[in-house]
Amino acid sequence: MQRLRPADIENYYASLKVAPPTVDLHHTVIHSSLQRAVKHQLVIRNVAVGVERPRQVKDPEETIVQAWSADEVRKFLKAARAVGPMAAALYALAVDSGMRKAELCGLKWSDVDLAAAKIRIARQLTKMGAEPEWGPLKAGFRRTITIATPTVALLRAHRKHQAEIKMKNRSVYADHDLVFAKEWPHLTRRWMTLGHPLQMNNIGQREYAGLIKTAGLRPIRFHDLRHTCATLLLQAGQPIHVVSERLGHAKVATTMEIYAHVLPTQQKDAAAALGGLLYGR
Repeated sequence: MQRLRPADIENYYASLKVAPPTVDLHHTVIHSSLQRAVKHQLVIRNVAVGVERPRQVKDPEETIVQAWSADEVRKFLKAARAVGPMAAALYALAVDSGMRKAELCGLKWSDVDLAAAKIRIARQLTKMGAEPEWGPLKAGFRRTITIATPTVALLRAHRKHQAEIKMKNRSVYADHDLVFAKEWPHLTRRWMTLGHPLQMNNIGQREYAGLIKTAGLRPIRFHDLRHTCATLLLQAGQPIHVVSERLGHAKVATTMEIYAHVLPTQQKDAAAALGGLLYGR
């Protein structure tokens, strides 16, 4: 294990005949194992940090992106607020930040600066269950983003509500400092405990699907809330590199490929703006 080098891991990933998401799973296991080895002083450093994983190249025309309009988002978030403080904060932050599902499930209060309206995205949930685990982000680097003032207000209300649950159930609450953790309605199995991470496989199927139905909206996947965030930002004229950083893409080219359908509108607006400057209105 001490002779292991980054190139050895990269060669291993290249030899796998599986889809990129499965390679990511292998990486998570290897990274976590080596991290424990470092902790127990079996190796000096975790050589899996920064290792490149093969990525699936998609034809931009084959990339299907679904997104809601701003009006549809407002209807959805109104339905979420009616459910309770955590639902209101969870779905608002999902759209506002563009965070991945696993990143939302791994977010801790220590990563949240409500006074500055900033979120530090530093980890993702990699294992659910009675002994949850967290691992590195998909793109391998951490990022800090600024969120909207109304989202901050919803997070404040949720934190207050969560604190009340902790106080009333302090003898059984498993406090992992998670922003979004199991509450009483989420305890559907005997081993589940207050404070444990939300079930990633259930997000987007139960409560989320019900909210869409209540709001009377066309159904989109939970992951499409991330696409909605990016699409609305680009339509509002935000620079592509700013959107790319917010989403945590390793390369701006990835963002351009996925959201190419939004960019022509920006080019038209840019041409009109430049024409106004050059020739007058």
